[in-house]
Amino acid sequence: MALQFIDGGDHYVTADITKKWSANTGATIAATGRRGGGAIRFLTAGTSNYLTKTLGAQASWVVGFAFEFSAAGALVVARFTDAGTAQCELRQNLDGTLSVTRNGTALTNGTSVLALSTSTFYYIEWKVTIADSIAANSCKVRVNGADVITVATGQDLKNTANASANAFAIGRVAVTASGSSTFDDIYICDGTGSTNNDFLGDVRIDTLYPNADGAFSQFTPSTGTSHFALVDEATPNTTDHNDGATIGHRDSYAFGNLDALTSQTVYGVQVNAAIMKDDAGAKSASTFARSGSTNTDGASAALGTAQVYVSQVYEFDPNTAAAWTEATVNAAEFGVRVTA
Repeated sequence: MALQFIDGGDHYVTADITKKWSANTGATIAATGRRGGGAIRFLTAGTSNYLTKTLGAQASWVVGFAFEFSAAGALVVARFTDAGTAQCELRQNLDGTLSVTRNGTALTNGTSVLALSTSTFYYIEWKVTIADSIAANSCKVRVNGADVITVATGQDLKNTANASANAFAIGRVAVTASGSSTFDDIYICDGTGSTNNDFLGDVRIDTLYPNADGAFSQFTPSTGTSHFALVDEATPNTTDHNDGATIGHRDSYAFGNLDALTSQTVYGVQVNAAIMKDDAGAKSASTFARSGSTNTDGASAALGTAQVYVSQVYEFDPNTAAAWTEATVNAAEFGVRVTA
């Protein structure tokens, strides 16, 4: 598998949610994450509120997120969909237990004995393969690192004609609960690649901001001469910016350091750049990571006149092709490249 998306809810406000997620119905950004900082919160009772992230169609997925709720209720916490139709779901039940269903259809061994309590953050992970008849151990749920659901071999988790999902949603779907639900430290891995191919465990997502100009300063600052100072805000704006139009030009920045790690693994670095074009005509850009003297470019994205996040996960240090470490992340630069 491969790490495709992460979000800690720290670097944007409610109005910016759809710059990073594909669709939003009712989510807000709260300043009360499980480790401080931001988190994604759903408040409205009696209706369906959720965030959706569209991804490449895959059969196998592993996701994780910190989860807290303020009142008991029955609702869908997470869902994989195929072109908007639910394949399988992770549900919170009235008694606090969790269940995996096929679009609401109960599955053998699909409900936990463990019951979650209100006002407590749990780290929930869900591994699933969408198929008519699943293999052993291919659909499991973990809470705080312990298995709580292992859906029986041979169960059907494919609700549509396709054995795949192309979107993941979190929130409060089909709600019969009052109160709120809060999500933090979210990761999504898909079935591509040969790394990050199982549960990652209880992860934290640290958000870093530019604090110095890097090796490339080929864009034009909207004011002054310092490039990083125009893009170091905790939330994106269009007031000050760096402008690039020449294909191949780059702007890179040094970033603040990670909080000290002990034995933790760095599973990947996601670069999020809030970008837009300012005139008619086609224009594209990508992010890039620079370690040592080696650059690795992310996928090119076509830009519109509304600001969006162009995001890319870099699972490996470009300079060594090995996993990132605290030291290599702290020494790296990240930036933006004009691609077309």
